[in-house]
Amino acid sequence: MPDLILHHYAMSPFSEKVRRILAYKNMPWRAVEQPLMAPKPDLTPLTGGYRRIPVLQIGADIYCDTTLIVQRIEALYPDPPVIPTPLAGVAALIEDWADHRMFMNVVPPTIVGLMSDLPPGFLDDRQAMTPGFSEGAMVSAAPHALEQTGHALDRIALQLGESAYLLGERFTVADAACFHTVHFLKNNPALVVQIESRPALADWVKRIEAFGDGKREDMTAAEALTIAGAASPADTDGASVTDAGYKVGDKVTVVADDYGQETTVGTVARVTLNEIVVEREDPQVGRVAVHYPRAGYRVSAS
Repeated sequence: MPDLILHHYAMSPFSEKVRRILAYKNMPWRAVEQPLMAPKPDLTPLTGGYRRIPVLQIGADIYCDTTLIVQRIEALYPDPPVIPTPLAGVAALIEDWADHRMFMNVVPPTIVGLMSDLPPGFLDDRQAMTPGFSEGAMVSAAPHALEQTGHALDRIALQLGESAYLLGERFTVADAACFHTVHFLKNNPALVVQIESRPALADWVKRIEAFGDGKREDMTAAEALTIAGAASPADTDGASVTDAGYKVGDKVTVVADDYGQETTVGTVARVTLNEIVVEREDPQVGRVAVHYPRAGYRVSAS
């Protein structure tokens, strides 16, 4: 099996989503610490501009967005499954809800409680990614966002009163997506009561934290770039669909449709119902293939 290299940082909530899955599967993975803020000079040679964390690297294949990252991990290491076929649709719906609506409500009350501890420039950095991400906006949004977070936690706890995990007795991507938002709350000590006051939720958190780190091995960013430079893209074959408005060989620009407007420019190598792969040449690492989900990203002729 190929080496999985996860570019992450410790406080990243979406990295925690992937880390929980890697730990649950108890599979070997290599961890590269990336900066909390831009610039990210050891990441952009791989992605061409995309700066969100985490990013999964397998040789010279670079996977962006946790939805796609989890799908690739599942394809390579299907046992134990986190996207069980009979539950794949409902798991994806919960994942999308947690990654977007729930997460956006968790952010303001958590960040407000951390204001005095944030590194200089953090809010400016995030405002460059997300218009309106300012101290004033966070303070203003926090009370309502915390109320909405409480409703979300109630729904999760209600389901966990019936089973060990959200979709039954086994951990799935639905749990990973909801867990990373709940785990992020714990960065603000004043919000821990939101978890502890809901016993079923608190027990679920402890169960997932008990997975540990899995078979993690740290490595440097320089080592990861060397690996990319010595490899060639290996996950670009397969039939492409023709309904996308672009085709293999077209030069395109890929950008998120919500926040983080950094782009990847490259040549389309494959288009499936759910994924677009573009190849690009980088002066530092050579030819790489950057993989994106189609959902949540705009693709335009370049």
